Amino acid sequence: MLTKQLLLILIITIFVGSAKGIEAKDNYFLDAVVFGSDSTEGKIDVFIVIPYQLLTFEKYGNKFVSKIDIDLTITDENGNRIDYEHKKKTITSSNYRQSQGADGEYYKAFFRFYVNNGKYNVVSDIKDEFSGKNYKREREVTVIDFRKYNLSLSGILLLSQIEEIDNRYKITPFISDNIGAINSDFFAFFEIYNNSNQKKIELGFRLLQGDEIILEGELKEKLLVAGVNQGFLRVDASKLNLSGEYLLQVIAYDSGTETQNIDKAIAITQRSIKHRETLVSFLEADVNKAIKMLRYIATDDEIDKMMKLKSEDLKREKLSLFWKELDPTPNTVYNEAMNEYYQRIKYANEQFKSYTEGWLTDMGMVYVVLGPPNQVERQSSMGNNIEYRLWQYSNNRTFLFADKNGFGNFRLERPYLFNEKYRYRK
Repeated sequence: MLTKQLLLILIITIFVGSAKGIEAKDNYFLDAVVFGSDSTEGKIDVFIVIPYQLLTFEKYGNKFVSKIDIDLTITDENGNRIDYEHKKKTITSSNYRQSQGADGEYYKAFFRFYVNNGKYNVVSDIKDEFSGKNYKREREVTVIDFRKYNLSLSGILLLSQIEEIDNRYKITPFISDNIGAINSDFFAFFEIYNNSNQKKIELGFRLLQGDEIILEGELKEKLLVAGVNQGFLRVDASKLNLSGEYLLQVIAYDSGTETQNIDKAIAITQRSIKHRETLVSFLEADVNKAIKMLRYIATDDEIDKMMKLKSEDLKREKLSLFWKELDPTPNTVYNEAMNEYYQRIKYANEQFKSYTEGWLTDMGMVYVVLGPPNQVERQSSMGNNIEYRLWQYSNNRTFLFADKNGFGNFRLERPYLFNEKYRYRK
């Protein structure tokens, strides 16, 4: 046999950014990876992860239910449909909070398509039956006939964790191109198809941005058997400080090769990845700023004590403990309060920036503490060219902001004082 069934030899769990509240709420995750096959020239494994917070749930008895339709279409480079699969799914949640994504819950689906060599487009369409909303994702893949080569490499599956249990790998696929959502290391998982007498090879990886090599791993020896072999390489994501698009290459060399030289490669596989700042990576990168941003939830004394700690590691530890005590669901990896708080600060920085960062403005202060207003009214005074914004919240609460100089610096006019602190209300 050319290859064993991947799902039979791997215990698969899923890790996605949404499980920690990192990705946008209007997102779901799609990955498509090419592997070898016995019956055709190749196969495309498709992973889909849909966060509960994307879906609409309705109450039925003592349960909350969502219904979705998933359409997976494979088209060739000319747009012709090669294969198609439809799946209807009823998702049941035990309580309202879980149905709203508070526990970081998600639905995952797996599809497999057997195809011959060529370029393909993997199109995923998801329809939420209760809301009527449609969501679409696409990925392009290239399939080769792995049987024609003495040695070849499959596509790359990104992993956040991998461990060997009883001669089987337990892997945790990371179903997102944005490796900025991973704090430290990630793994590149792949299969090696050995149709020769080769007993061992050297494996390495490179991360490129354009033509520049950003990161290059040391070569690792890999012992081979005839047929299918599985391999993985560890990549230190903490060394990637620049946001942008990258190309991840896994490269095979003849045994005994000591340094990487792409001209001497005997097999190469690659995929595109991204590195974008996420909530987690932001907190890791600037812990001092993350502590200062606690001004709308912590006391001055709490902030001062954290800032006076001697090392950044101690500060991160104290910051983590601070949020752990406020976690409304401490038995899960998802901290709703921390995520909501810093997401509000991020939004304030994007929308209310003036002479200072948006989170430090009066509008930013109210937004971080109370969240988005129910209604916003825009007013202007023709006599003195003052612009006003009236924010209305529930319980008849209103906040009047005035921009008296025309530069977007809206100051709180009414009420004159605002001393409330943020608290998680959901």
